[in-house]
Amino acid sequence: MRTVTKGETTVPAAGKSSILTPVSLKKGTQHAPRLSPARMPGRRDERFWTEEELAIVRKYYPLGGAAPCLAHLGVHRTASGIYQQAAKLDLRCPKGKRGAERFVPPRDMDVEIREGWEQLDGKKRGAVNAFADRLGVPRWWLSRQIVRLGLSIPHKKEPMWTEGELALLDTVPLHMPDKCVKIFREHGFNRSATAIVVQAKRRGLSRRGSRATYTGTEVSKLLGLDNKTVTGWCITGDLPATRRGTKRLPQQGGDMWDIEPSALRQFILDNLERIDLRKVEKFAFVHVLTTADS
Repeated sequence: MRTVTKGETTVPAAGKSSILTPVSLKKGTQHAPRLSPARMPGRRDERFWTEEELAIVRKYYPLGGAAPCLAHLGVHRTASGIYQQAAKLDLRCPKGKRGAERFVPPRDMDVEIREGWEQLDGKKRGAVNAFADRLGVPRWWLSRQIVRLGLSIPHKKEPMWTEGELALLDTVPLHMPDKCVKIFREHGFNRSATAIVVQAKRRGLSRRGSRATYTGTEVSKLLGLDNKTVTGWCITGDLPATRRGTKRLPQQGGDMWDIEPSALRQFILDNLERIDLRKVEKFAFVHVLTTADS
């Protein structure tokens, strides 16, 4: 029988029958012996409690709650985790001992806190949390100690808004937060720009709706023109406009223009030949012509 060899597999010639022997093209891989024991998935993770840690919980939780347990456990354990394990083990602590307020530091740390705080990069995210982990104390306790030692000013929550402040909030130009701060101070209220903006958002007030003037972009959309055309009119003085006084950089388009409705109305009446009435926003266009002060 004549055969044709193709690769490593013997193929019979046409019209002839034969038994093909399968040939594997995979190469065997020789595994080197392991240098460490095989990993058991999950059981080596720090989320799982070891028998040594559970023994600490059994010993100290009935004596004083979570505080003594935290002092003997690793920094990655929290009070809430201890409570969960104590519930699983059916453990009870003395009355009044359950709570993070009962935490007792293992040693006097005032000197360590002062020296570490001077070297701490407070601008780095998570720097205080890492500092608490190095000391082996809870984050909240470290924050209290820092305030007690005079290293930081405690956070003070702003008082509730009064009816007078809320009434004034409806009248101030919300698109200019710095100006709102000055108006609030003139009326005897001390509110920051951030507090004013946040309160306006909570009350559903539009920062754009509180502005009585038009911007160059709004005028260009109203008249159906290119934004650069309107900006050129503002620069040359054909369309009376003033700068808003923002901190926008030249790369952001520069400071924005404020155009009074009365000035826009007069410009439209004096320059009808420059405006294509087929491209204007008809409702806004009629609104400017009929409601603006002359």
